[in-house]
Amino acid sequence: MGAASVNGYQGDYKHDRSRVAACMKHFIGYGYPFDGSDRANRHIAAHELLEYYVPPFKAAIDAGVSTAMESYGVVNGEPMVMSFQYLQGLLREQLGFKGMLVTDWGEINSQATMYKTASNIEQATWATLNRTSVDMSMVAEDTSFAATTFDLVIRGVIPEERIDESVARILQLKKDLGLFESPFADYRLQATVGSAQDIEAARNSARESITLLKNSDNVLPLRQSDRVLFVGPTLNSTRYMGGGWNIHWQGPSDAEGDAVYQGFGDTVIQGVQRITGVQPDYFEGVDIDGLPVTDIGAIVEAAKEADKIVIGLGEKTYA
Repeated sequence: MGAASVNGYQGDYKHDRSRVAACMKHFIGYGYPFDGSDRANRHIAAHELLEYYVPPFKAAIDAGVSTAMESYGVVNGEPMVMSFQYLQGLLREQLGFKGMLVTDWGEINSQATMYKTASNIEQATWATLNRTSVDMSMVAEDTSFAATTFDLVIRGVIPEERIDESVARILQLKKDLGLFESPFADYRLQATVGSAQDIEAARNSARESITLLKNSDNVLPLRQSDRVLFVGPTLNSTRYMGGGWNIHWQGPSDAEGDAVYQGFGDTVIQGVQRITGVQPDYFEGVDIDGLPVTDIGAIVEAAKEADKIVIGLGEKTYA
């Protein structure tokens, strides 16, 4: 799957300017947090790491992936972003990855501010550059990585050759993508956005990935003859179903609503109406924060007449 993704994204990316550089992530073991929460420690035996977690990355590397991202947190007590063992020994030397390596979001500074594996940002930056092959720090407006790195080089704490190594990989990536000859995207490609074939491919991906976990008494599928009551804020919203990382980093804002999709977004209610040809019996009930916006009495009365009730709840969009 990793190899297929690399081929799909990159293709002949050094010559085909409609392609992009693929990124394999998050290296490594990120999918096995001990308590299921984001950034949690991972406790993975060395042989299990090699047997179960390395092969997808190896396949991506063999397929020619051009970039990689290290993972948040700690594996077996070792902070990934500062790990010589994982980011130099395993990734570069054992697996032979030669592309550009980027950190996950703000992970260098987090060693000082969150994990306390470094006493300050300078120490975190020094350890990352000194011990690993990280090339780029992923941040937004924060310029501390560049400023700190510059200061460490000027003081002779980090050799300039180490910076040259990363700069070379970054410049090579830009050269391979043709950014020096054509720094901007081909505006004519805008015409392909929202094409019928892409919409159908997206729908098929959704259909094939949805998993029905429980269907007591064969309540599904809904039938045209069923009297169905629909309740809940997410049933009539595209952005609440999409969540974070769609349109924007944190998802569409309250002010933007569904208008930001410019007619390309569906909702459950719209889909039901399109299939049945009838306006669904729908109450918002509560807003996305759980505050009542519909008279509960009206919902109760409607529920008494229904054969089945579909409830759509969720959270606000965020990353």
